Amino acid sequence: MFKNFAKIHYKERFLYGLYITFLTLTSIAAVVDFSISNYKDAVIDALSVLIVGYMFWYYTKYRNYNLASSFLFVFTSFIIFIFVFTNGFDIGVIFTLLVPMVAFILLPTKKVITHVGIYFATLILIFAYGYITYESHPLLHNPKYMSAYIIAAGFVLAFGIFYHITIEKFYLELESANRQKTLLLQEIHHRVKNNLNIISAILGLQKFDSNIAEVHNLVDQNRLRLESMALIHEAIYKCEEIDNIEFKRYIKRVIEHILKAKNGYNNRVDIKLDIEPIKLGFETIIQLGMIINELVTNSIKYAFSDTKSTISLSLVESQGEFLLSYSDNGSDQIDLVAGFGSMLIQMCAEQINATVDIDFSSGLKYELRFKSLK
Repeated sequence: MFKNFAKIHYKERFLYGLYITFLTLTSIAAVVDFSISNYKDAVIDALSVLIVGYMFWYYTKYRNYNLASSFLFVFTSFIIFIFVFTNGFDIGVIFTLLVPMVAFILLPTKKVITHVGIYFATLILIFAYGYITYESHPLLHNPKYMSAYIIAAGFVLAFGIFYHITIEKFYLELESANRQKTLLLQEIHHRVKNNLNIISAILGLQKFDSNIAEVHNLVDQNRLRLESMALIHEAIYKCEEIDNIEFKRYIKRVIEHILKAKNGYNNRVDIKLDIEPIKLGFETIIQLGMIINELVTNSIKYAFSDTKSTISLSLVESQGEFLLSYSDNGSDQIDLVAGFGSMLIQMCAEQINATVDIDFSSGLKYELRFKSLK
């Protein structure tokens, strides 16, 4: 639940914190009230914990921020008003000054005006009722204490209003700047992707200048490398978080593209992906794309026969370290140490500080251990 806490909207962080604070403090209050035989307040506290706990669970599941924030303010106001009534305007009345801050922090401007306005109108009516009901109450009938409470309420309102206006304005400006930056970067990646595809198309036309099969193979192999890089740029400009790209979706497209380009291998090769829902940075994912491109191309070129073949790929994370495993069920054991493809794999692995283990005991198996680079 808290895995991506640092990346969420600042208001959602406040919402998480306020819910957890309410649940923790109210639970403690319930235990204390029960221990001192204040069973009435203990029951109210316990019911509050259950209701707010359910709403917190609902929010974490369905991510309805507006409902969760409005509920927290309204319910907290309701509980505070109950305690003011049931405890005869005792020292707990001070909590009535804290509740409006929930609205100033969590709610948009229009809702702040509505909710806080209704809150203070209700509070005035409650105090008027208390003034009539409790004729000798030290707070309600002592001008010194009452004026201090009113001044404190004024400070809360002033602070809340200025805080809300300042933070909202600053955040909207920052959000607009970030949106423009993201759009600009997405456009750059879109243009890079188009340029790579143009180069690939030019190479495809150029190969017909030669009748040598080896030249055709080299050109096709380099086209696949360019197209694999173009796919990552395509994934970036279609992604909202351009530095957090879903690895499984991208790499599946890369493999399918290679198999389709290799004369219908997409109908003869099973792809078995065992990949956790992991998002990686641009630098990491582009190097992995190049590595997978070389491995799949090598499997098609050397390992597979006319029978049904299998490519297995897995990516798991453990304590911040990633393990990428690639294998095929080909019967040939090819020595890749001196080949250009192997050199390219090693170069890409070094770019992300990955260690490479190769096993030829049963088909081909590659293992890369690395940490994601942003």
